[in-house]
Amino acid sequence: MVSGDGVRNDSAASVGGHSVQAGQIHGDVHFHQGTENRVVPRQLPLAARHFVNRAVEQDALTTLLGGAKTEGFVLISTVDGIAGVGKSTLAVHWAHGMRDRFPDGELYVNLRGFDPAAEPVKPAEALAAFLTALGVSGERMPQDADARAALFRSMVHDKRMLILLDNARTAEQVRPLLPSSPSCLVLVTSRNRLHELVVREGATRIALEVLTDDEAEQLLARYLGDERVAAEPEAVRELVRHCAGLPLALGIAAVRAAENPDFPLDELVSELQDERDRLDALDAGGVTGVRAVFSWSYRSLRPEAARMFRLLGLPTGPDISLAAAADLAGMAPREARALLAELARANLVDQHKPGRYQFHDLIRAYAAECAAADETPTDREAAIRRLLDHYLRTSHAIERTLVGHSRKFVPQLPDSEASGLAFDGEPDMLSWWDTEHANLVAAVRKAAQVELYVHAWQLTYKLMYFFKLRGHTDDWISSYEVALRAARRLGDRVAEAYLFYDLGMPYFGLKQYETALHHQQRALDLFEEIGDRYATGIALTALAEDYIELQRLDDAHRCLLRGLAVQLEVGNRHGQGYANNMLGVLNVRRGEQAKATEHFTEALALYREVGEKFGEAFVMHQLAGIRTRAGQPNEAMSLYRMAVDLRREIGHRQGEAQSLRGLGTALQAGGDIERACMCWQQALVIFDEIGDAEAEDVRAELDRS
Repeated sequence: MVSGDGVRNDSAASVGGHSVQAGQIHGDVHFHQGTENRVVPRQLPLAARHFVNRAVEQDALTTLLGGAKTEGFVLISTVDGIAGVGKSTLAVHWAHGMRDRFPDGELYVNLRGFDPAAEPVKPAEALAAFLTALGVSGERMPQDADARAALFRSMVHDKRMLILLDNARTAEQVRPLLPSSPSCLVLVTSRNRLHELVVREGATRIALEVLTDDEAEQLLARYLGDERVAAEPEAVRELVRHCAGLPLALGIAAVRAAENPDFPLDELVSELQDERDRLDALDAGGVTGVRAVFSWSYRSLRPEAARMFRLLGLPTGPDISLAAAADLAGMAPREARALLAELARANLVDQHKPGRYQFHDLIRAYAAECAAADETPTDREAAIRRLLDHYLRTSHAIERTLVGHSRKFVPQLPDSEASGLAFDGEPDMLSWWDTEHANLVAAVRKAAQVELYVHAWQLTYKLMYFFKLRGHTDDWISSYEVALRAARRLGDRVAEAYLFYDLGMPYFGLKQYETALHHQQRALDLFEEIGDRYATGIALTALAEDYIELQRLDDAHRCLLRGLAVQLEVGNRHGQGYANNMLGVLNVRRGEQAKATEHFTEALALYREVGEKFGEAFVMHQLAGIRTRAGQPNEAMSLYRMAVDLRREIGHRQGEAQSLRGLGTALQAGGDIERACMCWQQALVIFDEIGDAEAEDVRAELDRS
């Protein structure tokens, strides 16, 4: 039928139910269903059977929920973390416990942000699923994504609903799925850090960390039972350590153990010992194994970030600085920072300190696999060489600044594009060495492993003063053993000689004087063989130091006279100071205090002339001991205090403690027991911190006082 204004009143199809016809429509048309047809979606997935209570994170979510309707904004929380850390498990478990708080239901979608096969879910697809769950039929479904989002917001307005958006990839994927009603709570899980949602939508971020050791053991007990876990505590601890607190890895390991209840857990632990084989042992097959799960995040990276991820799998140290990562990748720090930020957003690396990055252990193993598969051997070697050059050239600059006056031998560094770091002063240099300590030791081993033998022995040689200063005896010995093997592979007799000389020192510190003597004698023989007179004089003095401790005082005297003669011949003022220093020690042992004082005084002048602060502090300590024994406690106190200050200044903690102990003895001799005990307490703290056996002697002194 046609009305007078030309508008037809026909339907295009047969009508079932009510039909609304209007000539002109202003505003929205709302359809209201009867309450008997109201849809209450309950879409949460099944909660995990084995779950360790994440009390802190669950409390944070509950606190957020408690703030509903107070600000007038929709409540959003993001839960992010590395692959396999249990983000979805936590979200689903918490949501199940809160279902009664959401009478209008809960909506759930797996956005497949990191699916190994399928593409991420488009917002329009997720909205269609939500609208269907809310009762929107196919013929009423808007085709446009924006229209779907508008209808979704309308339908959940003022409803108390939980919306769980699982495995999101980006904020753009999430944003169209957000309601506008403050009565709703949105929970988003992602491997990426969705900072945009925090900044723009005011989301609360929860960073999910790996399980603590206790939590990991609890999880294993859920799978295996308390009795089995209690029966093999050591194996359980090793299992937890190898899985590095990752719930996915722990679950896979536990399932494997549960399949063989009669097998001891030690057998599974043995399969996890080698990091290279660990991912195989934790492979559940299909898309649920640790390797497969990590691959989803890896494949989502831009090519440049993926390359950085692979290269970071090559070093074996515990972390890496921005500067080192930049040299590893052969790029400027600004470019490296951007790529590392992308990896951090993907939760593939963690910036655990400003400018320092580290892997979860299993992700590092996966990154190393990716490097082996996707980088050529030439590119891998070039990257490692650049990193080693970074460590070598920086350590070279520090060593030259701190002890260049006493170490004449300077090996020719390998050619490199890396220039190393520069520092404002000595404290910053020592701080860098302290920070990079474990990475430097790992780098020495890595250099030998990839047959970069020059880097292996030179980096070790450059670290001698650091090892000596800080008392890192075990690392000193193990690194020098690696370096010696490298020098022998190169047939470099000069390097071998200097390494033997340096290796004698830590054994001397351990009071293994026969071993120290062996290394110094080997060094002396090589120096004489290659005709190095400068080093020959130094080695003779070091040999005498060993003889003194072995009570072979006549042998020590002969070596010292020969050594001093050579030092005078070559004009080595530092070496002359060293020889006079040891002549002073020798005369103390012989009970000739006057002669000892004469030689110490000469040594002190020579050390000060060349800027040898380590030796200067040693001499002042020795002179203070002579004053104490001579019944001159006040003079001894003054010298000990100067030795303490100087040793503290250069960072020689063992020496600082020794001089504090001596100062306590001088104070005791002067009748000041209270201050003596204070000095001994300070010394004891340092000895305990560095693991020095002298701590027990100090405890005995405190007990007697």
